[in-house]
Amino acid sequence: MTDPNVIQRAGAKLKRIRGRLGLSIREVERRSRRIVEDGENPDFFLSRGLIADVEAGLYIPGSFKVLSLSEIYGLTPLKVLGFYGIDRPDSDPRERPVFWPPNTQLFAPPDEAKTRDKDFLEAKPTKDTGLVTDLIDLWRDIPVPLLREIDTRKFLFGYVGASDRTMSPLLPPGTYLQIDPKQNRVKKEPPQPEAEPTLRGRAIYFLDIRTGYACGWCELKNGILTLVPHPHSGEQTRTFHYPLEAEVVGRVTAVFFLPISDEGARRNEREK
Repeated sequence: MTDPNVIQRAGAKLKRIRGRLGLSIREVERRSRRIVEDGENPDFFLSRGLIADVEAGLYIPGSFKVLSLSEIYGLTPLKVLGFYGIDRPDSDPRERPVFWPPNTQLFAPPDEAKTRDKDFLEAKPTKDTGLVTDLIDLWRDIPVPLLREIDTRKFLFGYVGASDRTMSPLLPPGTYLQIDPKQNRVKKEPPQPEAEPTLRGRAIYFLDIRTGYACGWCELKNGILTLVPHPHSGEQTRTFHYPLEAEVVGRVTAVFFLPISDEGARRNEREK
C-alpha cells in the first residue's frame, strides 16, 4: 500500500488519538520501552523520531510497531491496520490494552460522533447503546446489567483518567461516569454533615476546562469557578474564570467503578 494520501490520513488519525488520550510523544516512547522489556524484543520500541514520522505520514509502522501502538492507545491491531487500508477480518480484535489513558475523557454523544472523531469513537447510530459500549469495550468488558441502564439520548458519559486523582478515593481513576447535561448550573449547597464524603452527598460536576476535562465538587462565586478535590486525594483546589476558562458539562448522576488493575496502576505509575 503506497498511496501517500492514505498514509498521511492514517498518521493524522493516530496523532489525534494520541492527543485525545493525553499522551506526549515522549510518553509513548517510554511506554513502548516497557513493552520491549516485558516482551524481550527490541522491535516493539517506538522512538520519538519514528512516532513523529508515522504521524507526519512519512513512515508506515511494521507489525511489531503496530502491536505497540495498539496496546498503548487501547486500539486493536486490526483497527490500526484499517487506518492504512488493510482489512483482515480473520484477525482477533479482542485484545485488551495494558495502559489506560491518563486524561479524563468525555465521550461524544451519537450525533456528534457521526461527524467528529469517528475513527476513535466508532459510533454505531443504529443502536442506542452502541456508542458507549464500544468506548468502554476499548478498555474492559462491562456487566450486562449496566448496558440495560445506558441511555445515550438522555445522558453523556465520561471516564476518570489514570492520572486524575481529583476525587479519589470517592471516584478512583478508571471510573466511568454518567452525566446529566441538563444539570449544568452549579447550585449552592449547605455544608455536608457527614464526616466522610459520599456519592449521595454534595453534587459532583463534570467540567470542560478547555485544555481537557475535570470532575469534582464545584463552587461558583463572582465569576470564579472553583474545582474542589476530595479531601483525601492530596490534590490542590483549582480555580477558573467562568465561563471563559471552564464550562459545566453536567452533573454526575451515576458511576460505574472500574478501578485500574494493580498491574495497570503500576505501569501508569512507572511512566509518570
